[in-house]
Amino acid sequence: MKPLFALLLFSACATAILQAQTALPADSGHFTINEGNHPVGRSDFSIQPVHRDSIATPAAYNVNSHGTLTIKDTSYSFSGSGSLDSNLGILQENLNGIVNGSAVTFALHTTTGKFAIDISANGKQYRNSLNNPGPTVFFPDFDLASYEILLHLVANHPETLHWALVPKQTGILSAANLAAQADVQATLNGKPLTVHHQSLTIGSVTSELYYSTKNRILEVDIPSQAFAIVRDNFQLQAPPPPPEQNSSQQPATPPTQPQ
Repeated sequence: MKPLFALLLFSACATAILQAQTALPADSGHFTINEGNHPVGRSDFSIQPVHRDSIATPAAYNVNSHGTLTIKDTSYSFSGSGSLDSNLGILQENLNGIVNGSAVTFALHTTTGKFAIDISANGKQYRNSLNNPGPTVFFPDFDLASYEILLHLVANHPETLHWALVPKQTGILSAANLAAQADVQATLNGKPLTVHHQSLTIGSVTSELYYSTKNRILEVDIPSQAFAIVRDNFQLQAPPPPPEQNSSQQPATPPTQPQ
């Protein structure tokens, strides 16, 4: 499977269905990763505000996530923790992953105008530094917190170019396109609701994002890779066919380690 990394260049047409909020609400989510109609993994996350009454810290939010996936000859698991400032900017991220039994760690923190990156893989250490281009979301594979943070970040800054920092090789910054689609009907915990829908294009891969009026991520589909990552007790009602995919899209491959 190819990493689902990614983030977005926000277009004006997407603005109407992203609800701007001054703060990132606390949320937690439990998701099933499906390939076709078969569950192949799980993903969970928690976003919590930092209570700063008694401590001096720039951190406004703590984000924790973990997941597992087993499919064909690929097994992948991850656990991550990070902190964001009050503008949802990255302060630090720590990702621990295991791909087919091989451990990889990817850590980053912000310095003045840059992301400092440290990677450990195959018994070797790597370092890199990337210029901070502006509003950026850390985007590991199958980490649903990344999508939710992105939706809030874009809603709060709709006229700004947004970026993903992808934990692949020694770190990749990537922009993508977000396009509004028609709302759809769904149920959550058995109750009907109207769900917003955006198409997120990263490179040659398009993902379909379904989320609530409060920018709470509910489902992410990757049609070209036959994945649907669905929040527990959420179900789309007769979901629409995805927008036509570019025939040049590449098949999924396992996450790779630094070379």
